[in-house]
Amino acid sequence: MSWSQRQYLIAFNMVPSIGGRRLLSIKEHFGSLEEAWHAPIKELTNVEGIGPKIAERFCTIRPTISPEREEKWADGLGARIITLADSSYPDYLKGLAVPPPVLYVRGKMPTQPGIAVVGTRRPSRVGIAQARQFSSYLASQGIPVVSGLARGIDFASHDEVVKAGGVTVAVLGSNLADLYPPEHRLLANRITEKGALITEFSSCCPTVPGNFPRRNRIIAACSQGVLVVQAGRTSGALHTVDWALELGIEVWAIPGEISDPLRQGNHRLIRQGAALVSDPTELIEGGVHKGMDNGNHPSLEVLYDAGYSPNEIAATLDRPVHDILSEISLLQVKRGSKMGQLKK
Repeated sequence: MSWSQRQYLIAFNMVPSIGGRRLLSIKEHFGSLEEAWHAPIKELTNVEGIGPKIAERFCTIRPTISPEREEKWADGLGARIITLADSSYPDYLKGLAVPPPVLYVRGKMPTQPGIAVVGTRRPSRVGIAQARQFSSYLASQGIPVVSGLARGIDFASHDEVVKAGGVTVAVLGSNLADLYPPEHRLLANRITEKGALITEFSSCCPTVPGNFPRRNRIIAACSQGVLVVQAGRTSGALHTVDWALELGIEVWAIPGEISDPLRQGNHRLIRQGAALVSDPTELIEGGVHKGMDNGNHPSLEVLYDAGYSPNEIAATLDRPVHDILSEISLLQVKRGSKMGQLKK
């Protein structure tokens, strides 16, 4: 039995525990995927990152795997399979150190990366409203919105873009048949009318918690920037930010009340240099690139204009509040003087 390079990629991707990194090790060890597929268990255990358990599991399920059957399965769901061996594989995903070898796509992927809109699964009403406001604006500008179809911010972002008639991409943490969460199936169908559902998980892959951090790298790679709407200190949305930083793309964060636990992740990102945004137009008009102090923090003036209180500004900039109050007074005097000159 001999398959094409594309079919071997599909076949290996169907084996649990063999992802992109292990597949690279396998190919480097054997020189070709064809030779690796037919290798004996003893030789497989010598591959870096494989070991006896994975090698044994691979040899057990290998006879049951059929890339031809997998493609028929995808076709039955109205989807297609794209591999690294295909010319249609998106260039922007190749920016990852280890791109997903196989993608299952239902709908039409954008030719250019969009903007990721991410956040907590349990947002406040304000967070939901902001996700919808920013996503609606991006849709009106013809910019694809990328998210993860999770509950909360993800859902609000996708739903608003669909309502606006825009393009949105949902990166799944499940395979296409076992869509998670199941209550978002109707929204998922509507997304495919202009955008796409994409996943790296085959028909053989169960939906497990580890899938969701893993899919975050694809969300980041499909984007030219990541907007964090509302995120707690340990929110999974921050994993997407980590991937954005590795890819060297922009990170934006919407500020909120300093005491709000659902904004702790946002405020930490801003302190670390993420661009503060308070209006959707700042995402594409360059406003987010100005107003940074020498420590890569938002300047006092930007925070003041965004509606931060003196205590919130002090906490964000890690400075004494009495210094902040003095500078705000000087800022107000300076602006009053300029206004007087303009009126003359």
